[in-house]
Amino acid sequence: MKTRTAFLVSTLLLSLSSTAALAQTTLWSLEGFDQPESVLTDEARKVLYVSNINGEPLELNGKGYISRVSEDGDMLDKQWATGMDAPKGMAIGGNKLYVADMSMLRIIDTATGKLVESVEAKGSKLLNDVTVANDGAVYITDMLAGGIYRYADGVLTRWFEHADIPHPNGIHFDNGELLIGSWGKGIQDDFTTDELGSLFRLNPTTRMLTLDERAKHIGNLDGVGLSGDRIITNDWLNGNVFATDTNGTKKLFNA
Repeated sequence: MKTRTAFLVSTLLLSLSSTAALAQTTLWSLEGFDQPESVLTDEARKVLYVSNINGEPLELNGKGYISRVSEDGDMLDKQWATGMDAPKGMAIGGNKLYVADMSMLRIIDTATGKLVESVEAKGSKLLNDVTVANDGAVYITDMLAGGIYRYADGVLTRWFEHADIPHPNGIHFDNGELLIGSWGKGIQDDFTTDELGSLFRLNPTTRMLTLDERAKHIGNLDGVGLSGDRIITNDWLNGNVFATDTNGTKKLFNA
């Protein structure tokens, strides 16, 4: 769950006005998607990938697909990669695009858009986000069943779980660590929680999990990314976007 608004993908420019208030400017927008969930920038190929659920978020209908969009907001190929159910988070490793799709890790050739492999994450319920480490290992969160899967050397295994993050969502590899956005604890049918989520750091070598005290209980965290030295996260239910740095966490805007 990375985008709140269906049929709309916006590129946002964050800037400070003369009064030091944060401004939000829409550079461009593009409509025509089918339940867009995530957007990923492919810097090497100068394109954006947009995952389209195209149905209910948990539906296995075979209608999910990935769109390819230019950096200027032009639709290059609406159904560039097809044959998925409800695709969500994505990550790039070499010439492959890895997509979290319910209980499957989809692997797509970035040169052709062809779905080249589907690997089942046994025991999973809702694979949500993906990241690729420097050594090529792929890490995938399971939001509903909890835990993190690891794909390496052609094998996908349930690799990590911890009571402090029963519902891991966003994940991003940076500087030897996995940054993880937790949805929270005590999830309800409407996806609200008894306890709001926090930002965590996980060492892939030692599997040591550490709470980032700067971003504790700030929301039902979804996407995790970097902007310079700031960690950017968002609260999917409330639409808040946060930035965490050495000064702590502050809300940038409400989407």
